[in-house]
Amino acid sequence: MTLKDDMVAASGEPAGLERLYRRVQEEGNEAAFTEALRQCREAQPGNLLLEAWIYRLDVPLKSEEENIRDHSWWVVIGASVVLGGVSALLAGGKPPVPNPGEAAVLFWVGWGPLVALGLLGYLAWAERATKGRARYAAAAGAVVLVALYAGLTLGGRTDDTAVLGALHLPFISWAIVGAALCLGYPNPARQSFAYLVKSVEVVLTGGIFFGAGLIFVGLTYGIFAVLGIELPEEDLVVVVAWAAGALPLLALGSVYDAKASPAEQEGQAGLTRTLRILTRLLLPLALGVLLVYVLWFIPVHFRKPFEEREVLIVYNATILAILVLLAVVVSGPVDARSGGRWSLFRYAVLGLGGLTLVLNVYALAAVASRTLESGLTPNRFAVIGWNVTTLLIVASVGVRLWKARRQPWLSVFRESLGLLATLAAVWAVSLLIALPFFH
Repeated sequence: MTLKDDMVAASGEPAGLERLYRRVQEEGNEAAFTEALRQCREAQPGNLLLEAWIYRLDVPLKSEEENIRDHSWWVVIGASVVLGGVSALLAGGKPPVPNPGEAAVLFWVGWGPLVALGLLGYLAWAERATKGRARYAAAAGAVVLVALYAGLTLGGRTDDTAVLGALHLPFISWAIVGAALCLGYPNPARQSFAYLVKSVEVVLTGGIFFGAGLIFVGLTYGIFAVLGIELPEEDLVVVVAWAAGALPLLALGSVYDAKASPAEQEGQAGLTRTLRILTRLLLPLALGVLLVYVLWFIPVHFRKPFEEREVLIVYNATILAILVLLAVVVSGPVDARSGGRWSLFRYAVLGLGGLTLVLNVYALAAVASRTLESGLTPNRFAVIGWNVTTLLIVASVGVRLWKARRQPWLSVFRESLGLLATLAAVWAVSLLIALPFFH
């Protein structure tokens, strides 16, 4: 039975409807409850019990909800325009890239925190709850502190240490936004996993927007070139810097319902469903690639990553990409085939995780060997930390699955990834704190 069917069955029994509401509260599924309530109210317009619940939960009618969404979209557009303008000012006419040697200090230090502050402001406005606003305000304060620390300690440097700081600042800002969002709902581990998956969708949506914008700008330059008018290339740098600030919030507003928890986001259609299908098609291919790595390339070319930095970079990039793939591939609804204890899908996912663990140990051994031979550098320090972090995540997920083998494996896998993802945030913050001490 669906939630709506349960509600129809309990629509004449106050105690039954109360028990149903408390159940969905524990599951963190209140948005589904309000939607089912609205549907039942439309089907039974004279039911006083349903009318009372509509009033109790302040559920808007469809026309009211459409007005709210229209208003929210204008807020998103307005805030995105402002964020884009501030981002362009921070860039100062220099390339908007996370490279302290090329970009302005204000941009590479301020872009990630600026976007995070914009996202937090929008989420706080959408939630409109005193407790939620306090949570988002605390997260905004943390973002500002991180930006100030990075600016004061790394702002005057252009070496590898500063580059690492520039690359990790956006990630830390994203993690702070996720913490503020997920800690406001029941079962933070489940919410964290949903936030990971939704973040991939937001990033890809932003990439689509950026690609469409580049096509438009390219056509504009081409049209003016045909007319004999040459537009200055400096303006293109400003446009890209504006897009870097504006597109993250536009992408979030396009695919994320800010009034629902991460776990309640619709994933049956749109880009989320496309991503899930794509990753499940890529799952056997990824499994085959890792089998080639582990069974052939490593035994035949065992010393390659110990001697060549480029090979080690490829290994570590592969590990991170597979972790993202694993997160997306296990998302979505659980059916009998994917949720069964001994399904082929389960074997494929666990096999991919096991091979990733082997590759991770191998990569960690290679970077540790290079460090012992040539000394500790900022890059090696960062890579060792990320190797240890990803190793702990993959191994811990396996241990939790083994201990909970009588439970549905997909639920355990998702919550384990969501819980252990905090290790990545902890390491990124620790790395940023330690970087200024490298000279």
